[in-house]
Amino acid sequence: MSFKGAAKSVLPPSLANRIRVAGYRWALRRFRPYQVRRSRSGHQFDLWISDPTAKSWYDRDSVEIPLEMTFLAQHRLRPGATVFDCGAFQCLIAMILAKFVGANGKVVAVEANPHNYEAAIRNCRLNDAANVEVINAAVSDNSDPVEFNCRANGQVDDGSGAWGKIAVPSISVDELTRRFGPPNVLFIDVEGFESKAIKGAADTLSRHRPDCFFEMHVGCGLEKFGGSVKSITDPLRALGYHLWMNGPGLDTFIPFSEGAALVQERFFLIATTAS
Repeated sequence: MSFKGAAKSVLPPSLANRIRVAGYRWALRRFRPYQVRRSRSGHQFDLWISDPTAKSWYDRDSVEIPLEMTFLAQHRLRPGATVFDCGAFQCLIAMILAKFVGANGKVVAVEANPHNYEAAIRNCRLNDAANVEVINAAVSDNSDPVEFNCRANGQVDDGSGAWGKIAVPSISVDELTRRFGPPNVLFIDVEGFESKAIKGAADTLSRHRPDCFFEMHVGCGLEKFGGSVKSITDPLRALGYHLWMNGPGLDTFIPFSEGAALVQERFFLIATTAS
């Protein structure tokens, strides 16, 4: 065992948590933000690199269009569409989605972490992404504030306080629908809070039937919040959705199967109303 690991094993959890959070915040303060132009999914973007996570995710060129977008472009991800991007980080994905829906479409990007929210606003301004609206909130099943952790790639605190706690507002997909109109496409990447997100989307799903994309955090967050794969797939099937999945080793989405080995780890799920 390393010295760091040994130290963690003997320190009280609360003290270990504080040391971990202090180390993360120190690294964030030391980071020097910068602006860069990158080619992503066939478009040029000016990006504000505000932290090490943004650097590792955004500061590179890529010609590949995300597979889920290519798939959904055959369905309801079209010019003029409305997209809700729940768990938007710093809005690169939202801005790529905005290219699909065009000037007559709209992307509502929801991000809980205040640091990411500020970077997202800046990125949208840098790129004149007038059809992207950014909301600072966690996506949940109600409007009660939640405790979110402090990491850039954050999630709702699971009760451990392992990465610190900050209180953030929350919003449901159904409330987003009331404010911005019904979505044609719903993206959900909420680091394990998927079951709460889909519960808060019940009216939107039953009345408006948007196409859906979920990043399913099996084994890395989903179960901590009382969720499971079935808590997502059963409500969708009950509404008549067709389900598709993708993960390591696959270059397309294939029909969903509960018994597939892919479902035992983090994977991607798409739900459409057309086969």
